[in-house]
Amino acid sequence: MILAESIAIGLVLTLFSSEIIGSMAGGLVVPGYIAYILDKPGLLIGTLIASFLTLIFLKIISNFSLLYGRRRLLVTVLLGFLFSELSRFFAGSPIGQIAIMIRAFGFIIPGLLAYWMDRQGIIPTLSTLSVVCVIIRYIVILINGGAPVFK
Repeated sequence: MILAESIAIGLVLTLFSSEIIGSMAGGLVVPGYIAYILDKPGLLIGTLIASFLTLIFLKIISNFSLLYGRRRLLVTVLLGFLFSELSRFFAGSPIGQIAIMIRAFGFIIPGLLAYWMDRQGIIPTLSTLSVVCVIIRYIVILINGGAPVFK
């Protein structure tokens, strides 16, 4: 239920942010999902790493092929899916004495976030995403009576 609330509020706030600020918060559903995982640093870091890797590989592939419009979106989402799956494969792998529990959240989220970072820039996308996610989180907490609802 909390995830559905986060996504619904995220859709509305993303619409307002794109109309008022002129900057998208990483896609329509991304802010709701990111607000949901704000208290899970392993998932948050893993999602951002998968998004940045997707963006890097998209730039490399773009040097050798013509990627525009739907084709560019599809390749970006597929790359995000690939890096998300790879993060699940390597999650919990020991590095020295410590097992790292960093993995991406969802299969589509890293690709959508990378797509918008490519379209409007990394700083505007992540700045808008940060602000919108915190607002979503506060609204969901207020709707649920201030109880710690995210688990």
